[in-house]
Amino acid sequence: MPNNVDKAPRHDDVIGWSPLAKRYQRGDVTPPHSHVEGQLLFATQGVMLVETKERRWVIPPQRALWLPPLQEHSYSLLSPTELRTLYFSRSLIDACKNFTKSNAVHVITATALVKELIAGLFSAEYQGASQRTMALLLMEILSEADHLATELPMPQDERLSRAAAELLIHHRWDASMSDLADIATMSERTFSRLFIQDTGFSFRTWKQRARICVSLDLLSTGIPIKQVAYQLGFSCPAAFTATFRSILGATPREFLI
Repeated sequence: MPNNVDKAPRHDDVIGWSPLAKRYQRGDVTPPHSHVEGQLLFATQGVMLVETKERRWVIPPQRALWLPPLQEHSYSLLSPTELRTLYFSRSLIDACKNFTKSNAVHVITATALVKELIAGLFSAEYQGASQRTMALLLMEILSEADHLATELPMPQDERLSRAAAELLIHHRWDASMSDLADIATMSERTFSRLFIQDTGFSFRTWKQRARICVSLDLLSTGIPIKQVAYQLGFSCPAAFTATFRSILGATPREFLI
């Protein structure tokens, strides 16, 4: 077992789950750690960057991330975030007979039902038996839901990662590739070549995807589409909508329904 195993809030093994709500500010970082329980990360507001040794995920409010027991991870907050974490004991995971992929980190869509189940597990209106039923149903959904591909692959190279974080955390949407190459302390040509090798996307394409990921948080708080478009540096709302549709397969209004 890793030395940096954190303890989740204590729970009754019969119930098998425990909740933790926490508020973060933009730029907050939680260092690498792991838990003996399985963990579901969900933000009612805000965007977080979750990292394991192998991969990184950008998680907006329309997504939830499952981390199996003992999975080392860290996360950085890209905006003010209201985090809702649910910890599930091995006994509860085992009680879900269909949960065969508990050892795989994966992202699912936070559907209306998923959000309601998470909210119910944080509510004092429900007690042991009914909440255990909700926890088991949530496990079933996790086992059946499509695993979503990473929408925004983050560069693994430390220099490229530093430049990408500068753009995401400080919303420097006007920054050119030359600007970020300077932050990464490399030539623009080298930056471009390494960025494609590292992420599979050109910097221009990656930046478009980054803006759309960040837009999900802004839209979820009720900010009008027009304001979001200009805030993220798009020339007009139509350009924002077209980019949004090309990446997520739906318009901003359709995505938030």
